[in-house]
Amino acid sequence: MKTKLITIMILVASTTLSLAQTDSSYTLQQCIDYALKNNTSVKNMELDEFIAKAQVKEYTGIGLPQINGSASVMDNPKLQRMFQEFDPAQPSFFPYPAGTPPGTYAFPNFFQLRSSGDAKASVSQLLFSGSYFVGLKASKTLVELSKKNATLTKSQTVENVTKAFYTVLINQERKGLFDANISSLDSLLRHMKALNQQGFVEKIDVDRLEVTYNNLLTEKSKFDLITEMTLYLLKFQMGYESTAPLTLTGDIKGINEDIVKIPTLDTSAYTNRLEYSLLKTQYKLEGLNLKNKRMYYLPTLAAFGNYGYLRGATSLGGLFAKREPPILLGTDNISATWFNYYNYGISLNLPIFSGFTQRAKVQQSEIAMQKIGNNMEALKQASAFQAKQAEVSIKSNLFSVENQKRNMELATEVKRVAKIKYEQGVGSNLEVVNAETSYKEALTNYYNAIFDLLVSGIDYKKATGTLYQE
Repeated sequence: MKTKLITIMILVASTTLSLAQTDSSYTLQQCIDYALKNNTSVKNMELDEFIAKAQVKEYTGIGLPQINGSASVMDNPKLQRMFQEFDPAQPSFFPYPAGTPPGTYAFPNFFQLRSSGDAKASVSQLLFSGSYFVGLKASKTLVELSKKNATLTKSQTVENVTKAFYTVLINQERKGLFDANISSLDSLLRHMKALNQQGFVEKIDVDRLEVTYNNLLTEKSKFDLITEMTLYLLKFQMGYESTAPLTLTGDIKGINEDIVKIPTLDTSAYTNRLEYSLLKTQYKLEGLNLKNKRMYYLPTLAAFGNYGYLRGATSLGGLFAKREPPILLGTDNISATWFNYYNYGISLNLPIFSGFTQRAKVQQSEIAMQKIGNNMEALKQASAFQAKQAEVSIKSNLFSVENQKRNMELATEVKRVAKIKYEQGVGSNLEVVNAETSYKEALTNYYNAIFDLLVSGIDYKKATGTLYQE
């Protein structure tokens, strides 16, 4: 019974998961959330952040004790000769036979055995290095910089997804009105054809309306392709599978309240922008770089120690023999195979003169900091201008949306009245065609105004640093 219950629970969970995975209906926020997890640029920036954290660990390890081991075995089948200049009038370390003429003679190498072995462990510890401690701070700042870059990429992704989302949504709204307009025109065309067959309408009037109808079908076909491409663009921005179904949930009603919210313009709003925060981090990083280059003139102090075993023999196999021959010069007979040795000390490195190279590097960093400072000031000015420009654009587009909405309502009414007048025989065919053309233009202008309003609202949030924040 218990096993059956577990099986049922697993099946229910699997079904629920399957339904969740196949749900292709997304709101704007869901599209944004999906993009922040699946967009390739965002994922790469997050990987860069992990790389920066690993670099901090790598650089931190330089200041920790370094322990290394090594071992070597060497055989010299043919040792290098020793050379001596012989003069019979001078005493010589080597015995020369009587009558040996003066000259340069080669002797076997008496001071080196054919084979040798060495095994040792070495320990070193950095005691003082100005560059190391500055570099450690710089590596941590690099992590901060990578986080800012990742956040900036996410902000750009949010901007792209939002614009693409509303482009698709607006196109879908227009597509529905296109269909309604085509259906209405098709009904009128069939009605006119019937009247023409009865002799109440001239053939030229039917042809004019049919031309308008065919043109509308052509525009609808092109518009369908554009709508399909905008949906593909949204999928691309989201990192969504291009062949997978995607349905958008939402409409453009209440756009003024949901998208365009104009707070009082704050002259310090530029400090909220990710670009400004990124420049501040770059300035800090370049300052540490400058400090590191100035630290070049300070000494570097390190401690070291070595402990090992060494042995020599007349053959390679002799290195691994169990006993050594007796040690000469009156010492005791030693049975150890390898002889240990050790040493320790402190090393000091003090730069004295670098041929003005280091000074040139310092100057380069100083100039780089000035450039970043100039960029920060430029961003401050640009942010104020962009925010004011977006604010003016929003106000203008709000007026345009209301105006174009009114025009669309008027064009709808004109089209309705023209159709009724023509059906009752008190209007002309040309009046109907012109009304249809005016309605189509009013429709296009209305949705263009809506899109412009959306873009200006997004641009305002971007200029004030409120589009995306973590």
